Formats: sequence, C-alpha cells, structure tokens
Amino acid sequence: MSAPTQAVFLTLVAFVCLALLVGVGWTSRDLAADQRLRRVLGTAIGLVVWLGITAGLARSGVLSNFDALPPRAPILLVALTAGTVAFAFSPIGARLASGLPLAALVGVQAFRVPLELVLHRLYVEDVLPVQVTYAGWNYDIVTGLLAAALAVMLWRGSGSARLVALWNGLGLVLLAVVVGTAALSLPTPFQQLEPSTAAVTTIPLIWLPSVLVMAALLGHLLVIRRLKADRTAEVV
Repeated sequence: MSAPTQAVFLTLVAFVCLALLVGVGWTSRDLAADQRLRRVLGTAIGLVVWLGITAGLARSGVLSNFDALPPRAPILLVALTAGTVAFAFSPIGARLASGLPLAALVGVQAFRVPLELVLHRLYVEDVLPVQVTYAGWNYDIVTGLLAAALAVMLWRGSGSARLVALWNGLGLVLLAVVVGTAALSLPTPFQQLEPSTAAVTTIPLIWLPSVLVMAALLGHLLVIRRLKADRTAEVV
C-alpha cells in the first residue's frame, strides 16, 4: 500500500471513530458535564480497545493462519458483527438513534464514497482483488452517493421515511454483497473466489472489516431503530 493511500485510509478510520464520539457527546447534552465526559471517554476507550485488539490479532499472525479449522478471520468477522449489533441495540445505541438528526444518521454514510475510491486504488496497487471494488462486484459506492443526496433532502425537509427505508435496505444488501465476496475470497479451505483478500488480515487493512464495515453496519442499524421509533410515535 502506498503512503498516500494509507494516509487516506487511516483518515477514514479516524473519521468514523470521531463521528461516533461526536454523536455520543451530542446525544448526552442533557446529562451533567461529568456524566457526559465519562460517557464520551468510555466510548473512546472502547474504540481504542477495539482498534488495539484487532491490530494485535493481525500483528500476531493469528488471522493469517488460513489453514486452521475453523478459519480465524471469519470467526473474528462474526464476533465483530455481534458486537456491533449489541452496541446498536444498547442504551447508547438508542440515544444515538433517537437523539441525532435523521439527516446526520444517513449523511455520515457518505464516507463510503471515498472508501470505495481507496479500495479501487488498492486494487490498482495490487493489494486487493478486483471483485471487492466497483470494477468488480462491489457497488457500495452507490450507497454513499445516495446517502449524501438523501441527507441534503432530509435537512431541507423534503425527504420521507419511506425513501430512507428504501435507501437503508439497499445499503444493507450492497454491504452484505461486498462482505460476502470478501469472505469467499479469503484463502481458507472454503475459498470460492480469486484472487484472495488475505491483505485484510494485516495492519492497517484489518480496520477495513473491523472498523469501516462495522461503522457502515452500525449506521444502518441505527436508522432502522430510528424509523421504528418514529412509526411507533406516530401510532401513539
């Protein structure tokens, strides 16, 4: 990975982490200053632990042992997904879903546009295979572009819950496609696609599935919670 590409990649990782911290701080405005600080610091510590554990596993070579059964990398992906779902449906997730403007919950997903540009660049640099880029089977850039446009509509008051739900469903499908493609490209005994995506088990690309993909998933889950809460409020 070239230095400029790595710099952009790490900037995106930092952006999604900062976005979460800002969201936690924003939705804790009703708390006392010390409680708000503890909540933000707790989230920051959790992010550091998340980054550290995944980086440590990558550095140790555990994730690169593709002959192990069951394969370690897919197990980590399942564990990370479970952790993300648990966070999304935690009390903090509830505050984020209800306390942030819907335009912000949607608009933050625009980070997937520069991410897809980075992935394509990594393909050009022969780091990642073509199938996980928009030159192959990854059309997740559409989610990011639509997120930016929809966020502007929502901010102006012209968007609708139905439109958000359609976008959210599309985004989840496209995310599942690229994650599935990447998983089937890992050089495990179950590999179905080539070339391999072994690079995602190394530093810093380990933060592609563990941070950036999970950030996208978290965003979709929070939108689901928000839309469900809004429908419930309308019924009541």
